[in-house]
Amino acid sequence: MKLQSRWSKLFILMLITGFFVQCRKAEDKKNYQEYLEQAEDLSVERVENVTINYTDSAVLRATINAPVMIRYPERDEPYTEMPEGLLAKFFKPDGTEDSRLSAAYGINYESKKLIKLTDSVRVVNKEGEELKSEELFWDQKKKKIYTNKFVRIIRNGETLRGDGFESNENFTKYRILRPAGPGSIDTDLDDINEEN
Repeated sequence: MKLQSRWSKLFILMLITGFFVQCRKAEDKKNYQEYLEQAEDLSVERVENVTINYTDSAVLRATINAPVMIRYPERDEPYTEMPEGLLAKFFKPDGTEDSRLSAAYGINYESKKLIKLTDSVRVVNKEGEELKSEELFWDQKKKKIYTNKFVRIIRNGETLRGDGFESNENFTKYRILRPAGPGSIDTDLDDINEEN
């Protein structure tokens, strides 16, 4: 009877131990899977003092210079962050510089071909006209820059203000969507969407 009781206790102990070991294995497997997913999401690429060239039909259209670029190769939406600012230069087909764009922060949504610029955004064209805003988008597919935020444009000694702005990417044809105060900018939207 004692021997049978020992075997019963031993059998129950083995069942309980097996149950906990099996639960632990399942938990470890789940934790390992979560670790792999996080490690994949955490893989970032950091580059310092980088220049990126944008071409169209083998013609240089723009360059972006940034002290730091950090690329997050997320599976659904990869993006590149420029946390220390950037300087972009736009060029005419003949290679001469047409305009410059700078900002203290930028983020490039790669699959959308959309760059969002924030904090001290400034655009200057070859005519010396200057745009200032706190936010600006550069749509590379449509070759235009725009914002719904407040903008200030300085040209020929006068300052134009308003909310919302659209321009070709060279900042040579543009308009303020909701002008404020004296002065206005009249540019046909078809002109903005024309290629240079």
